[in-house]
Amino acid sequence: MTIIDLTPGEVGTINGIKGDRHLQNRLVELGLLPGTEVRLVKCTPFNGPVEIKVRDSYLSIRRDDAKLVELK
Repeated sequence: MTIIDLTPGEVGTINGIKGDRHLQNRLVELGLLPGTEVRLVKCTPFNGPVEIKVRDSYLSIRRDDAKLVELK
């Protein structure tokens, strides 16, 4: 399961991040660490970015990057 598989308002716990080291580092710097809860706020149409809530912050990340964040 990934962030994209969540429905708006649903919460998941990050299990890991696939992808190259550069992408993993960038997402970790944004606070997407294993064990952290993430809530899908909304998905924009036409394969646009997704808005997520991590801790007390709202982030917009590319849909392709959201597909690489595995959840428990």
